Amino acid sequence: MKKNIYYSLVVLLTSLVLGACSSDDSDSPRKYTFKASEKPAWSVNLASSDVAPGWQDIDRSLYESWMYITVKLQDELAKHVSSDDRMVVFIGDEQRTRPAAPNIYADGSVYFVMTIGGNTQDREVNIRLCYWSAKLRQLFAIEGQATFTPELPYGNTSDYIPPLLKGSKKYPVQNSLTVNLPEKAPFTPAAGDLVAAFVGEECRGVGSIGKPFTVFRTTTGETIQLRYYSTDKASIYSFTQNFTLNENAAQIITPEL
Repeated sequence: MKKNIYYSLVVLLTSLVLGACSSDDSDSPRKYTFKASEKPAWSVNLASSDVAPGWQDIDRSLYESWMYITVKLQDELAKHVSSDDRMVVFIGDEQRTRPAAPNIYADGSVYFVMTIGGNTQDREVNIRLCYWSAKLRQLFAIEGQATFTPELPYGNTSDYIPPLLKGSKKYPVQNSLTVNLPEKAPFTPAAGDLVAAFVGEECRGVGSIGKPFTVFRTTTGETIQLRYYSTDKASIYSFTQNFTLNENAAQIITPEL
């Protein structure tokens, strides 16, 4: 009799423990998957298939005065630079500079130096800066209004770094995104960690936790998923949520765990 009572108590306690575990799992479903991995080489594939522009030299005798411009290339583009790259400036639809070759320095920085031709009627003008990346086979172009001032620099006297990546035809929609981790993360954040935004299996932006990075999209309708590499766990955590980003707006996201 005592043995039967003891057996019944064991069965009852076991069922209560199992029931409690089952209840916890269903109440707190995991919002991520993870797998052991070496540190991934996540990067955005900026390569395209644009046709190389047929820029030629200009006839300098057509212009009365000159404005100077020195452009420092964004770091994200500088790492793809080659001696075949070229940069020009248009005023309206007219090319006003010679095609400039890159000046590549030992520290990896890249500069283009140009003189922009102008005439008396050129005052408030629409300037279009065009950059051809031979390795990426992509033409980047940005434009804006400017005052043509002969003998003075365009941009500013320090490093002028125009946002040429915003002139990408492959990824015309770009967002600044900051990802923060929730309080109870299953790993300890470290300096070597990475966070990345993906559309399907295509990486669209890479950065660090708590710091803004650029997410590249083809359309405003694309949603992203986040992946996180933890050096603490030597694992990739893939968050299962989809995130919708506002067009051309900086956003902060804290994924659920």
